[in-house]
Amino acid sequence: MKTIHIVVLAALAIFLVVLGINFSQSASVYTDFASAKASGKEVHIVGEWVERDAAQYDPATDLFTFAMRDTLKAVETVYYYDPKPINFEQAEKVVVIGAYQGERFVADRIVMKCPSKYEPTDITGGETVVPTSAR
Repeated sequence: MKTIHIVVLAALAIFLVVLGINFSQSASVYTDFASAKASGKEVHIVGEWVERDAAQYDPATDLFTFAMRDTLKAVETVYYYDPKPINFEQAEKVVVIGAYQGERFVADRIVMKCPSKYEPTDITGGETVVPTSAR
């Protein structure tokens, strides 16, 4: 084997190791509030928006806060330093991506899971469709 081949293979191996380390450090997991608090890492938490009347947006600080119940029924206040996402009220489920900063869960992103997106639609517009074989 030529020296150039050995150098290229060694460089490729180093690149793959560095890529694997970076990917494992940036990978986020789905969890609940208690586990997120214990880990101190960025996580995804699936839940539902509760206490809808208590949600607030402060334009002076650009802070949106709301209460969310995770899959284990724990309720926490989520702090999101951006305006309330569009269609937030229609979301059946919410995924917050973020981490605990002290005692607060601070979301970097919010993803809504709207049920209408996954329901079958009526493409006939309410009309009766007659199969072509019956005509």
